[in-house]
Amino acid sequence: MILLTGATGYVGAALRAALEQRALPLLLAGRNTETKRESSWIQYDLAGIEPPSDALFAGVSCVVHCAGLAHRHARESDFRRVNVEGAARLAKAAVDAGVAHFVYVSSMNVVPAHALSPQEAAEQYPEPSEGYAASKWRAEQALMELCANSSCMLTIVRPGLVYDTEFTANLRTIDRLLRWWPFVLPAVGRRCMVGRADLVDLLVSCVLCDSGSPIGEGIISATDGECYDAQRISRALSMTSKWGVMPRWMCRVGGALLDWREGYPIGTSWQGLSVSHWCGIAPAITGWRPFQTLESRSMDERSAA
Repeated sequence: MILLTGATGYVGAALRAALEQRALPLLLAGRNTETKRESSWIQYDLAGIEPPSDALFAGVSCVVHCAGLAHRHARESDFRRVNVEGAARLAKAAVDAGVAHFVYVSSMNVVPAHALSPQEAAEQYPEPSEGYAASKWRAEQALMELCANSSCMLTIVRPGLVYDTEFTANLRTIDRLLRWWPFVLPAVGRRCMVGRADLVDLLVSCVLCDSGSPIGEGIISATDGECYDAQRISRALSMTSKWGVMPRWMCRVGGALLDWREGYPIGTSWQGLSVSHWCGIAPAITGWRPFQTLESRSMDERSAA
């Protein structure tokens, strides 16, 4: 039996569909019970202080933990309560219940831009300054400590920024902007990314013990092997021809207006666009390789249209 948290999220929903398609026995945990699906649901709130019930792990051999706060403007206390303490509480209960494998979906934002390897233990990196990344950094360490002296294998999957034919977070903002804005963005910032379908295939491979900790790969960096800056992203997403490249000063002003409208500190949008994350060639992963890039996703979408 596989226990999946975050089954209604961007990654979790796609993973749930893939597991159901393979007819793998599946149990879902979330804040709200669901009655319209065939899979079994158990109500469990990561933000609560109570540990999970024993029923949550009955017959469970693998936990895939996709749930958590991904909103980068959440309060630090919320990140700590859900992403760190909630994940640790779930993992401890899984270890105590004798679960054999715990798969944790973390983030490549844990890895600093200057790191030589994207697959070192989190304690080898400095704590990230951004709240979301810091919560993943702390959670990774808590889970490693919990599983270190147990029979529960821990696989930490660090995906780059996830994309598909539908977007979330910054990609959704850029996609909406490009629908009417006549320029592409300047070549600022850099980041690695991964297609959602490829990431789901990797997580399924971990569940089946073809990748991850069962074969000695306890920390996995999931990327499509490419390095993207803001200009490359905007060119890949553009569905219409553009006049040219937006000047950086104009981009800063536009970002400040967006921050003002959304109630964010001025400079937040530009910082998110121009910051450089780790971007390199990640080690090969046994049992998996990516098939998609942001450009190929865009070409597939145009062909479908």
